[in-house]
Amino acid sequence: MEQKEREKIATRLAKIKQLAEKGVGGEKETALRMYEELKAKYDITDDEATVDEVKVRWFSYSTEIDRELLLQIFYKVTGDASSYAYKGRYSRRKKRGVECTEIEAAEITLLYNFYKNELEKQIRALMIAFKSVNDLYPDKTARCYKEKDDEQEERPELTEEERKIMQRAAAMGFGMDKAQPPRALIGEPDEEEGE
Repeated sequence: MEQKEREKIATRLAKIKQLAEKGVGGEKETALRMYEELKAKYDITDDEATVDEVKVRWFSYSTEIDRELLLQIFYKVTGDASSYAYKGRYSRRKKRGVECTEIEAAEITLLYNFYKNELEKQIRALMIAFKSVNDLYPDKTARCYKEKDDEQEERPELTEEERKIMQRAAAMGFGMDKAQPPRALIGEPDEEEGE
């Protein structure tokens, strides 16, 4: 294996190790296991060296947002914006492929799992902000509306993570425009009809 190739592999392994050190729970264990396996695989003599093969490797995703994130991670890791859509007997499977090495595949997996978790937090904050800005809560005209008695209802203490999400939601709300549904949907007459 060329020195340049060994340096590239060492750099990628260092990134995987960093992800492992920053991870929590199962994410950390998976990253550490991958790191140790790949480290052992590439810790070989020059006579035994083989270059990590570039081939199409497949990754699963769930939603269209997940697909978009996965494609961006492919691009970040490989520098190539092209990918493959899974077509086969089970074409409903949600998979995308990219030409990459085994180490790049490990990095893609770790980064995708990390950023997917972070994206879900941002989406939760966005939904809270969107509901608040657009006042998507029942009013007295709702069939099952009940006045809330703040004194009777004790709110549970927020976790640190929930507190951060609420702060993010408040910040997002400031930059958000309120959507105005058509007047017919909210039971208001058009201005022309009212005249």
